[in-house]
Amino acid sequence: MRRTVGKALVAGAAAVMVTALAAPASATVGFDAVYGGCYYVQAPSSPVTQGENVGVLGVFALMVTPANTPDGGGEIDCKIQVNGVDAPGTEIAVHANGAGVVSGQQQITFDDEGGTLPAAECENDISADGSTSGWYCKPLTSLPQPPQVGDADTAYCPYGSITGTGSWTPAETATLAPHVFAWDTNANCLGAGDDSGAYHIVFSGSSNDACTAGTGSGTLSGSGPEGPIAGSFTFYRGGIHLYISGTFLSGGEQHNLQYWLDVLASTNGVCSYSTAPLIGHGAIVDSLST
Repeated sequence: MRRTVGKALVAGAAAVMVTALAAPASATVGFDAVYGGCYYVQAPSSPVTQGENVGVLGVFALMVTPANTPDGGGEIDCKIQVNGVDAPGTEIAVHANGAGVVSGQQQITFDDEGGTLPAAECENDISADGSTSGWYCKPLTSLPQPPQVGDADTAYCPYGSITGTGSWTPAETATLAPHVFAWDTNANCLGAGDDSGAYHIVFSGSSNDACTAGTGSGTLSGSGPEGPIAGSFTFYRGGIHLYISGTFLSGGEQHNLQYWLDVLASTNGVCSYSTAPLIGHGAIVDSLST
């Protein structure tokens, strides 16, 4: 079962705070690599909340074992702390699926007395063998803040709403090797703001990868709801999954992009292909730097 991130994002969210996508610095030697992590999306304040923070706490990540294979038995826990104390009702625990993908969310409420008390987003990564990173926290104030002008919209592209075709030169095999590639994708993304709509994005670049592992980078181009798109990206591969993290400019605004694409190559067990269909899900959010 695929859990979706952002599927129930609070409509009209005015502030979006997302953690940096990186493996935790506190991870022990031999511990899984974690690409992605916990995030927090805050809704606009409302008289009903009496000034409390209302939003969505979630996780969007890929867990990979030291052997560079997906950790299908891993787990990531997220929570909010206020003034160094766990905020009641904010902790979530999300298990990885068989492909090592960890994706889930929950609406939460916490009180930091109108921002006068320090609040932090905390994460704990647990591998299938029980080893753990331990809780590590990042102050919410250190996360990207909304711009002073313009908007801060988020759009989520459910699994199956992103489709496309990938090509690799030379053909992908089970052997790690240099490649050049082009992934031509179309997406229909949902959201309350102007990031919602249809995207045509082509990812082009070079990599050192195989059909089961590797990394690469390149440029992205195309069009979206706000006009022409131009930017750059990096990716990590785990099995058939491509985790893509990028930024692009469109409509005079900078955007962050996170795509998870599955490479639907031959199912006969032979790892050799130069083209393959792509399917996946992802999220696009306005960059929150001023």
